[in-house]
Amino acid sequence: MSDVIRRQPGRCVARRLAATLAVVAVAACARDERGPNGELVLRGTVHKVETEDGGTCWQLEAGRGKQYELQPAQVSPSLLVNGARAVLLAKPRSGGSFCKVGDIVDVVRVDSIVEPTSTATR
Repeated sequence: MSDVIRRQPGRCVARRLAATLAVVAVAACARDERGPNGELVLRGTVHKVETEDGGTCWQLEAGRGKQYELQPAQVSPSLLVNGARAVLLAKPRSGGSFCKVGDIVDVVRVDSIVEPTSTATR
């Protein structure tokens, strides 16, 4: 009876559970987090970007390296601090941009801002 394979129910359940959790984790990472009205929930770091002609642009680098262009007229100056960490709700917007530093978004609401611990450039 050395050719008989014995099944161990506990291992089978554990493997199925691990596979299910892996699928759920991949699906969660593949989608953007959404707010109550379908807005994007963006968590990331604000960066000041200087253009070649001396202009200033603002970008939010969210998780997984995704970059969004911020419109300074839509947010408080307290958000426009290089290195600040923020959580905001935004709606994607189509159209052109002078800066071209990421997907353009219209900021609906700023939920939190944490200024960097080092000296920031405004």
